[in-house]
Amino acid sequence: MFKPTLAAEDQFRETFEEALSYFIGQGGTEDKGFAISGWTKVRWESNGIYTNDTSAMAMGNYYFTGPDGSETKVEYTFGYILVDGDLRINLHHSSMPYSPE
Repeated sequence: MFKPTLAAEDQFRETFEEALSYFIGQGGTEDKGFAISGWTKVRWESNGIYTNDTSAMAMGNYYFTGPDGSETKVEYTFGYILVDGDLRINLHHSSMPYSPE
């Protein structure tokens, strides 16, 4: 399950093609290409990580630095499962922090 950060019209992406569109962009949609936006770095601040034998969950903030040096704060939640010895993401949600204005 994937909930991209900057998506309002198509908030949830159920297929590989929908997720790919968000990352590389697609004309005629709200998808501008998050992965090719020119970010220069990302900084993670974990609020917490929960683990057990076959799964994990993590939550916190990440900060993307744009080409102009500006920083964008984003809230994230990831879910992970163990599949044949490999850790796989099975849930991703990120959103902009709440602003009362």
